[in-house]
Amino acid sequence: MIPVLLIEELAKCIRSAVKDYKLQAEGQADKPVTVYEQHISEEDFLSDTYYPLVVVSLQKVEDGESKEMPESYATVGLTIGCYGEDKRAWQDTLNIMERIRQSVLKKRTIANRFRLRLPTKWETIEGQPYPFWYGYGTLVYTIAQPVEEMEY
Repeated sequence: MIPVLLIEELAKCIRSAVKDYKLQAEGQADKPVTVYEQHISEEDFLSDTYYPLVVVSLQKVEDGESKEMPESYATVGLTIGCYGEDKRAWQDTLNIMERIRQSVLKKRTIANRFRLRLPTKWETIEGQPYPFWYGYGTLVYTIAQPVEEMEY
Protein backbone atom coordinates (compact mmCIF):
# COMPACT_ATOMS: atom_id res chain seq x y z
CA MET A 1 0.00 0.00 0.00
CA ILE A 2 2.77 2.47 0.85
CA PRO A 3 4.50 2.23 -2.56
CA VAL A 4 1.13 2.67 -4.30
CA LEU A 5 0.43 5.80 -2.25
CA LEU A 6 3.87 7.18 -3.07
CA ILE A 7 3.33 6.70 -6.81
CA GLU A 8 -0.12 8.31 -6.64
CA GLU A 9 1.07 11.31 -4.60
CA LEU A 10 4.20 11.85 -6.69
CA ALA A 11 2.12 11.66 -9.89
CA LYS A 12 -0.16 14.39 -8.44
CA CYS A 13 2.86 16.60 -7.76
CA ILE A 14 4.19 16.05 -11.28
CA ARG A 15 0.79 16.79 -12.84
CA SER A 16 0.78 20.08 -10.97
CA ALA A 17 4.32 20.91 -12.11
CA VAL A 18 3.53 20.35 -15.82
CA LYS A 19 -0.15 21.39 -15.89
CA ASP A 20 0.41 24.51 -18.01
CA TYR A 21 2.83 22.90 -20.43
CA LYS A 22 1.46 21.94 -23.87
CA LEU A 23 3.43 20.41 -26.71
CA GLN A 24 3.11 18.87 -30.12
CA ALA A 25 2.01 15.24 -30.32
CA GLU A 26 1.67 12.98 -33.32
CA GLY A 27 -1.05 14.61 -35.39
CA GLN A 28 -1.95 17.05 -32.60
CA ALA A 29 -0.83 20.46 -31.49
CA ASP A 30 -0.94 21.84 -27.95
CA LYS A 31 -1.45 18.58 -26.09
CA PRO A 32 -0.96 18.64 -22.30
CA VAL A 33 1.60 16.35 -20.69
CA THR A 34 -0.03 13.07 -19.62
CA VAL A 35 1.27 11.57 -16.36
CA TYR A 36 0.88 7.81 -16.11
CA GLU A 37 1.17 5.83 -12.89
CA GLN A 38 3.43 2.76 -13.17
CA HIS A 39 2.79 2.06 -16.89
CA ILE A 40 0.81 3.12 -19.93
CA SER A 41 -2.41 1.13 -19.87
CA GLU A 42 -3.54 -0.82 -22.92
CA GLU A 43 -6.61 1.43 -23.23
CA ASP A 44 -4.45 4.56 -23.34
CA PHE A 45 -2.02 2.89 -25.73
CA LEU A 46 -4.81 2.18 -28.22
CA SER A 47 -6.76 5.44 -27.92
CA ASP A 48 -4.21 8.21 -27.32
CA THR A 49 -1.08 9.60 -28.89
CA TYR A 50 0.22 9.64 -25.30
CA TYR A 51 3.10 12.03 -26.06
CA PRO A 52 4.17 14.18 -24.29
CA LEU A 53 4.27 11.92 -21.27
CA VAL A 54 5.74 11.16 -17.88
CA VAL A 55 5.60 7.62 -16.50
CA VAL A 56 6.03 7.42 -12.71
CA SER A 57 7.00 3.88 -11.70
CA LEU A 58 8.25 2.11 -8.63
CA GLN A 59 11.62 0.45 -9.25
CA LYS A 60 12.40 -1.02 -5.84
CA VAL A 61 11.92 -0.84 -2.08
CA GLU A 62 14.82 -1.41 0.31
CA ASP A 63 14.59 -1.95 4.06
CA GLY A 64 17.53 -1.38 6.33
CA GLU A 65 18.49 -1.22 9.98
CA SER A 66 22.20 -0.47 9.83
CA LYS A 67 23.92 2.89 10.27
CA GLU A 68 24.36 3.07 6.50
CA MET A 69 20.67 2.30 5.87
CA PRO A 70 18.59 2.94 9.00
CA GLU A 71 15.22 3.31 7.26
CA SER A 72 13.13 2.03 4.35
CA TYR A 73 13.45 3.60 0.93
CA ALA A 74 11.48 3.48 -2.32
CA THR A 75 13.21 4.20 -5.61
CA VAL A 76 10.96 5.72 -8.25
CA GLY A 77 11.83 5.99 -11.92
CA LEU A 78 10.50 8.73 -14.16
CA THR A 79 10.40 8.35 -17.93
CA ILE A 80 9.81 11.62 -19.75
CA GLY A 81 8.95 11.40 -23.42
CA CYS A 82 8.17 13.92 -26.14
CA TYR A 83 7.50 13.83 -29.85
CA GLY A 84 8.90 16.40 -32.24
CA GLU A 85 10.29 16.55 -35.75
CA ASP A 86 11.82 19.99 -35.23
CA LYS A 87 15.63 20.13 -34.79
CA ARG A 88 15.19 21.62 -31.35
CA ALA A 89 12.40 19.31 -30.13
CA TRP A 90 14.86 17.63 -27.73
CA GLN A 91 14.56 20.78 -25.59
CA ASP A 92 10.95 19.94 -24.74
CA THR A 93 12.05 16.83 -22.85
CA LEU A 94 14.68 18.79 -20.94
CA ASN A 95 12.17 21.53 -20.10
CA ILE A 96 9.71 19.00 -18.66
CA MET A 97 12.53 17.35 -16.70
CA GLU A 98 13.57 20.70 -15.27
CA ARG A 99 10.02 21.62 -14.22
CA ILE A 100 9.73 18.32 -12.38
CA ARG A 101 13.21 18.61 -10.85
CA GLN A 102 12.52 22.07 -9.48
CA SER A 103 9.11 21.01 -8.17
CA VAL A 104 10.35 17.95 -6.24
CA LEU A 105 13.29 19.87 -4.80
CA LYS A 106 11.04 22.72 -3.61
CA LYS A 107 8.63 20.32 -1.90
CA ARG A 108 10.86 17.49 -0.72
CA THR A 109 8.17 15.98 1.50
CA ILE A 110 4.95 14.88 -0.17
CA ALA A 111 1.69 13.82 1.48
CA ASN A 112 3.34 14.55 4.85
CA ARG A 113 4.93 11.10 4.76
CA PHE A 114 7.43 10.65 1.91
CA ARG A 115 10.74 12.54 2.09
CA LEU A 116 12.95 12.93 -0.97
CA ARG A 117 16.56 11.87 -0.43
CA LEU A 118 19.41 13.52 -2.25
CA PRO A 119 21.08 13.12 -4.64
CA THR A 120 18.45 12.87 -7.35
CA LYS A 121 19.46 11.68 -10.81
CA TRP A 122 18.42 13.16 -14.16
CA GLU A 123 19.73 11.92 -17.49
CA THR A 124 19.17 11.47 -21.19
CA ILE A 125 20.71 9.19 -23.76
CA GLU A 126 22.83 10.30 -26.69
CA GLY A 127 21.16 8.11 -29.32
CA GLN A 128 17.57 9.38 -29.19
CA PRO A 129 15.00 7.51 -31.34
CA TYR A 130 14.05 10.53 -33.50
CA PRO A 131 11.36 11.92 -33.61
CA PHE A 132 10.87 10.71 -30.03
CA TRP A 133 12.92 12.26 -27.23
CA TYR A 134 13.41 10.72 -23.79
CA GLY A 135 14.80 11.67 -20.43
CA TYR A 136 14.93 9.80 -17.15
CA GLY A 137 14.80 10.69 -13.49
CA THR A 138 15.54 8.56 -10.45
CA LEU A 139 14.15 9.68 -7.10
CA VAL A 140 14.54 7.96 -3.74
CA TYR A 141 12.00 8.57 -0.98
CA THR A 142 12.08 7.58 2.67
CA ILE A 143 9.00 5.49 3.43
CA ALA A 144 7.50 4.06 6.60
CA GLN A 145 9.03 0.91 8.02
CA PRO A 146 6.83 -1.38 10.11
CA VAL A 147 7.82 -1.89 13.75
CA GLU A 148 9.03 -5.41 14.39
CA GLU A 149 6.68 -7.50 16.50
CA MET A 150 8.25 -9.81 19.08
CA GLU A 151 6.79 -13.15 20.15
CA TYR A 152 6.42 -13.66 23.88
